[in-house]
Amino acid sequence: MTDNGAELEAIAEYDETHELTEDEVMSAEPGEPITAESVMITTSLRLPKPVMDEVRRRARERGLKPTAIMREWIEAAIADVDEPVPLSVITAAVAEYRHRKAS
Repeated sequence: MTDNGAELEAIAEYDETHELTEDEVMSAEPGEPITAESVMITTSLRLPKPVMDEVRRRARERGLKPTAIMREWIEAAIADVDEPVPLSVITAAVAEYRHRKAS
């Protein structure tokens, strides 16, 4: 996966230091299309403080940001329950969890 944050920083810096002429704008070629799966949407979520404190604690235990662990939980909750998860994926997740917990 590419680092979209760094790419956006570079674009912003270029934009702040350069001006394009109308000819440059009109002759510009479109970039690669962005797939819907790669677009992240920001949303606001209100949680009681004790709940958010617990989210932060669990995220910290796993070395994740609270938003990352919440995204993980939401994605797991809406995943297709009829589709089995390969044992190798579960085993790798358990190993990673134990490693992070030991750190």
